[in-house]
Formats: sequence, structure tokens, C-alpha cells
Amino acid sequence: MKKFRLLTLLWIALVAGALAGCWSDNKDDFIIEDITWENEAVINYNDNLVDIASQCLMSEDTIWAVYDNANSTIEEINNAINNTISECTNAWEKISDLWDWEWDASLKDWVLNIIEKEINYYSRFSELLPYLEKSDLSDEELASYNSIYAEVEALDNELTEANDNLLVIQEEFAEKYWFELEEPTEETVE
Repeated sequence: MKKFRLLTLLWIALVAGALAGCWSDNKDDFIIEDITWENEAVINYNDNLVDIASQCLMSEDTIWAVYDNANSTIEEINNAINNTISECTNAWEKISDLWDWEWDASLKDWVLNIIEKEINYYSRFSELLPYLEKSDLSDEELASYNSIYAEVEALDNELTEANDNLLVIQEEFAEKYWFELEEPTEETVE
């Protein structure tokens, strides 16, 4: 934060000096390059977090493709879930090894929070699979299934809320470090 305040003061001094004709071209270029480098570095930090987290989130597509296929077996669905859990765990480890941006871990910590929720969601979801193989459930099995299902739904709601909060945190992070977020396009959503 101190660096940005300093850069702000330097930027104001640069503009005032340039208007007054007191600055040489070399000093202008140096300060503008420094600001540009800082802006690009924070954008790269954000994009790196997004790219790593996307590995986890994109692996979910496989689960639902297998799950929606009428010919898929429970074992195939379980394998897809295990692959996603593995991808998410790997992404979590990579992100947790990253540095904080200027001692600000807000964005990184929230991405880790979401990935943990993803792992918990799919871990619990996989516990529902054995019940799907049975045509008739005993009262005890039905109670267990309903309990797990309620937990999965609660985790799904937590994930939805966490994703909504991530957008707010990412916008605050972008504003704090002076970069603009790109709105997702159809190409980036697909």
C-alpha cells in the first residue's frame, strides 16, 4: 500500500512537472515504465491465481459429463470425482505456495477457501454414489442418504455464496491495486 501512495505522489508530481516543463523525457519514461511494470505485475498475479484455480474448476465439467451420460457406471462417476478432487488439491497446493501481493493475502486466501469448498463438496457428493446403485433403500439407508444429500446441498449453497463473494473481493483487490477486471465474454465462459 505504501508503494502505491508513493507512486500516486510521484504520478501527481510527474503530471505537475510535465505541465510546468520541468521534467526531462528520461525521467518521465522511467516513472511511467515503473507504473506500467507494477500494473502488469499485479495483473499477472491475479491472472496466475485465476489460471491455477481454473484447473480445478474446469475438471468439474468431466464429472457432470460422465454423470449425465446414461451409460456411465458409478465407478466412472467416482473416478471423475476423484480426478477432480486430485486436480483441486493440486491447485490448492500451487496457490498456497504463491506469495501474497504486497503482504495482501485477501485474494489468494479466498481462492483457497473456494477450492477447499470444492474438495469438500465433491468428497461428500461421492458418498452419495453407493446409494444410487440400489433400487430400494432401507429406512436406515434412506436416512443416511438424505443426511448426506442435505450436506451436499448446504455445501453447494456455500460454494455459490463464496463464488459471489470472490467477485467482490477480486473487484476490491483490483481497485486497491489499480487495475480493471475484464468482463467475461462468451469465449472465456465456454
